[in-house]
Amino acid sequence: MKFNILDKGGRWIFYYLISSVVFAGGSHLIAYISRNNMWFFTPMSLIQFLILTIFFYHVIKNQLIRKILLIVLGLITCFATIDFFFLEGPMAYNSYSLSIENLLLLLYSVIYFWELMRDEDLVKQSIFVNNLPNFWYNSGLFIFHCSNFMLSLAYNFLQHTHFDRSIQNATLSVTFIGGFAEVVLIYIGLLKAQKFRS
Repeated sequence: MKFNILDKGGRWIFYYLISSVVFAGGSHLIAYISRNNMWFFTPMSLIQFLILTIFFYHVIKNQLIRKILLIVLGLITCFATIDFFFLEGPMAYNSYSLSIENLLLLLYSVIYFWELMRDEDLVKQSIFVNNLPNFWYNSGLFIFHCSNFMLSLAYNFLQHTHFDRSIQNATLSVTFIGGFAEVVLIYIGLLKAQKFRS
């Protein structure tokens, strides 16, 4: 796989994959050393939100929506900063900002799917959507953020209550399964990119 065969959207997915490795490795290492990695987790989530917003900025064609994406990116960055420093704090899971980021990424995925279904250029060129790398990237992101939404919404609550830990473990398991599906679908997208450019 050569980096130069990827289009702009594909390159931002590549950056997302790199950030995911840093995110996972850094979170694990910090949790091992200090047992609380939330001060790292929240900023990394914001960085990934930024990367994926830029991905959607490149793949969504509607100019108004693209402008809205940039405005929302600025607003979410401000809100996440306030949440991190003043609302939930740097040592807690920032459910407020993470839930909104997750919900917005789901919305962006739906908008992109909607545009694909209505794209007359693809019909004229007889291109099936399942041949497009961005379709597969988006499918992976959609599945992961669907599976991650309940975690982002409820994890802080579950951490600070005396509920049976099986609920928390089940929520984490669904997220891990969604993450595995995301990696598989992004990999398929990268294979499609290689065929698409050859």
